[in-house]
Amino acid sequence: MIRKFLNRLLVGIIVASIWAAAPTIVQAQKSADKATDKSTTVSKTDPVIAAGDSVSIADVQRAAEDLAMAVQAAVRKATEDPALKVAALKVATNAVNAAQVVVTQQAATLQVMLDSLAKEIAMATEKQAKTKSH
Repeated sequence: MIRKFLNRLLVGIIVASIWAAAPTIVQAQKSADKATDKSTTVSKTDPVIAAGDSVSIADVQRAAEDLAMAVQAAVRKATEDPALKVAALKVATNAVNAAQVVVTQQAATLQVMLDSLAKEIAMATEKQAKTKSH
């Protein structure tokens, strides 16, 4: 059970670290692309949507496609970049170590509580046996 918990924790940390790194990677790629393509591209301005305007299905679809491309780029970068892999593994290692410490502490606490409860049950059983014999 503990191993299952640690495995889930490890997977969650790796996914979270990749997910957290995705915006940074995308921003870095966009700034690099802007720097290299600045002389050849025409400056684009995003349309400002007024309060009364509605978002069309095409706009939503375009935003979804942009999001999909950004996620694909982030995942590709995360799987190809050795430094990012090492960072994710370090985060996962630290999380597993922390989880092991917590589990060890909780096990010690539970053992103390179980011992205390066992003593209380023994005392209650002893008292009950004495009252029945009188």
